[in-house]
Amino acid sequence: MEKILSDFLEMVRADAISRDERKVADILLAKLRELGITEVYEDDAGAKVGGNTGNIFARLPGTLPGAIMISSHMDRMPQGFGIEPVIENGVVSTKGDTILAADDLGGISAILDGVRRLKESGKPHCTVEMLFTICEEVGLLGSLNFDYKDIKSEIAYALDSPGHIGRIILAAPHSAKIQCEVFGQAAHAGSEPEKGKSAAVGAAKILATLREGRLDHESTSNFPIVNAGGTATNAVCDYAIIKGEARSLDKQKLLDYIAYFEDHCKKTGEEFGVQIKTEWSLGSPGFKVPADSPSVKLMCDVFADMGVDANPEAGGGGMDANRFNYNGLQSVGLATGYFANHTTNEHVFLDSFLRTGEMVEKTVLRYSENLESYKV
Repeated sequence: MEKILSDFLEMVRADAISRDERKVADILLAKLRELGITEVYEDDAGAKVGGNTGNIFARLPGTLPGAIMISSHMDRMPQGFGIEPVIENGVVSTKGDTILAADDLGGISAILDGVRRLKESGKPHCTVEMLFTICEEVGLLGSLNFDYKDIKSEIAYALDSPGHIGRIILAAPHSAKIQCEVFGQAAHAGSEPEKGKSAAVGAAKILATLREGRLDHESTSNFPIVNAGGTATNAVCDYAIIKGEARSLDKQKLLDYIAYFEDHCKKTGEEFGVQIKTEWSLGSPGFKVPADSPSVKLMCDVFADMGVDANPEAGGGGMDANRFNYNGLQSVGLATGYFANHTTNEHVFLDSFLRTGEMVEKTVLRYSENLESYKV
């Protein structure tokens, strides 16, 4: 079994979740030591977000000028406990009752394999900076709480995108959390329902007429959490809450949708006769990296060297690259061969995944040998 695959299988079997990445972090730290990486530290981001693990930063010093950063995150979505990987017909999946956590342990495995290849090759290279973050799945909190002051790189790559190797995510959306509280009137449901006003029905009317899902080619919204405060069938429900999110590659479109949501909830509530309270907060900032930028050009050249078709395009999900760009690091996302992440159908195509370590190695070497061609 190839080392990159055995690393991956070992880490996915280690139970973890956002704010509890300790088991994965300990395995990762041991593997970095095995690779002879001595510049390693764990920061205090975990304490800041109520977790038991910090971001792990590692640096492989180079003999050539320049530095490049490669990143992946250690946490995973829920339903990621007791993962039992299944390998069949060139695909790694699960038994269907858990996620696979290739998002984003596939990225960590690729980075480890790329560094292993670099060291075994003995070729001169620039400094390689590695950042393994926590709490990416709950608002990019690890990269939000990382101190970037000692970063030497100008370019960073987040190995954290679905798709076959060759996919380059050069844009990701701005996001916002949105909610609507609905206040009705309690009453006995059998004796005097006329005196009540159901908050649950009010919430249903709001959702039934709300524009949601795919809003346009740059924007989406989703409202999966609907809770009503009723505790008995003989009482008219007097409270309900709707929680969701919206995203857009265009920040103004995001703000326009929030304004529409507030107006829609208010008008629907007035028509039905319930009180409404809406709240929202912006999440991670979006980014758009031009297709002719150094970070994208570098990856297109690397994929050409590998005989892989490059596919630069915008993505619909956030990633740590959002934070990196905000902090002055030109960053794009790279696919590592996984699909259907965030679901129990998550799976990895080995023909893509097994080449991701090669991708990391060639990215570092090409950047090292042609530094002036990829200056930001």
